[in-house]
Amino acid sequence: MASACLLTKSHLSLHCLARSRNSQRINAIAHKRRLVGVLRCAAAEQTTLQILTAAEERAALRAVESSREEPLFHDPYAVCLAATKGQALNVVPAAGVNGNDVGYYELATSFIDERLLEAVKDDQATPVRQIVLLTDGMDTRPYRLPWPPASMIFDVSPNTTFNIAVERLEAVGARIRRGCMFRHVSVDLSDDGDWKDESLERKLVSVGYQGIRPSVWAMQGLQTLTAEGLYVILRCIGSLAAKDSIFLGELPRTALGDISQDEIVAALYRVFGSNGFHVSLMPHNEISCSAWSKSRPLAVKTEEGYGEVFFVAKQLKLSDQQASFAVLYIVGLRCTFFKRS
Repeated sequence: MASACLLTKSHLSLHCLARSRNSQRINAIAHKRRLVGVLRCAAAEQTTLQILTAAEERAALRAVESSREEPLFHDPYAVCLAATKGQALNVVPAAGVNGNDVGYYELATSFIDERLLEAVKDDQATPVRQIVLLTDGMDTRPYRLPWPPASMIFDVSPNTTFNIAVERLEAVGARIRRGCMFRHVSVDLSDDGDWKDESLERKLVSVGYQGIRPSVWAMQGLQTLTAEGLYVILRCIGSLAAKDSIFLGELPRTALGDISQDEIVAALYRVFGSNGFHVSLMPHNEISCSAWSKSRPLAVKTEEGYGEVFFVAKQLKLSDQQASFAVLYIVGLRCTFFKRS
């Protein structure tokens, strides 16, 4: 009897020891997971802060340009977006020899403004009334450009930056033009700030985008975009954009991957073409815009990877929705033919 009791106690001791070791192992795994989660959250918060700071810096550049006597564009809301700690930045143009130079970002902004307004002119067989802006969250084009009535403007951007921008814009009385509609689509950025959100297509359709109607898409300020993120964006636009729709904007050097300068043109033709687009690249010094008529030289590029390529691409294929409608139409014609025969 004593030996049985001793055996039982021994087994209990071993069982408790095993449970203790398992518990320690589980706690260690849980601790590692919590640590990884904390590090990821910290990295994501750091990325969000960097994107917000960069967006405010770009708004400051627009504010400086808008304050010139002969600006390339006029952005009356840039000052409020460039605010820090409740105080607006000093937007007096920099003095000195190069104070009147045209910066790459300012040139890109003017270029995109002009091409967007050209795309929505009424002198087309099917006027474009869907405008999709892929932005850093502080794009003021929905408020400041003279959009035609019945325009549907979609801002696709990080939610945190966009919410801060909306709060500041509402404080100064910014309003969407009468007769136009505005929708925001939040993009879920990766921890490093890349645009790898595969759900963009579904999100745009859910807020009213229609693939059977022509559209114009513009991209600017996506300075954390990589080649993988560019592929995701092109797949989304290739599926959603109706035939003859336009995609234009500024492509950062980071989105071109690890390729040499000589390979850039061929690589862009290949990646755009694989998604149904014919792309035209616009060298900075060949862009026909009002900058040159004001005798303002292009500033020497100092920021690495910034505003490397301006582009305009045209959709050559049907959107997924157009293709589905075409199939249904053909099936309907065949059914009608067989009934009559």
